[in-house]
Amino acid sequence: MPLFKKKEEREQSKDDKRKGLNDRKESRRSFRLEKIKEITAKAYAVANKRKWLVFMIVAAIAAYLIIFKGGFDIGGIKNLLGF
Repeated sequence: MPLFKKKEEREQSKDDKRKGLNDRKESRRSFRLEKIKEITAKAYAVANKRKWLVFMIVAAIAAYLIIFKGGFDIGGIKNLLGF
């Protein structure tokens, strides 16, 4: 077993090391990009759910006002028209 490596062997081991580092960098980048995509998709889903929740709350409030408060008497419109 030689004490020192030949120049070709040293260059090949350096290339192998660089390739391994580049592979790790690329896998980290792709993992982060996938994670960002998943977080974005979740945010859109939550926003969509909240949008429909707001619509349902507004509809419930409107139904309450119509049924229990006597219709669309908003701001005394009936009084102005003489009904």
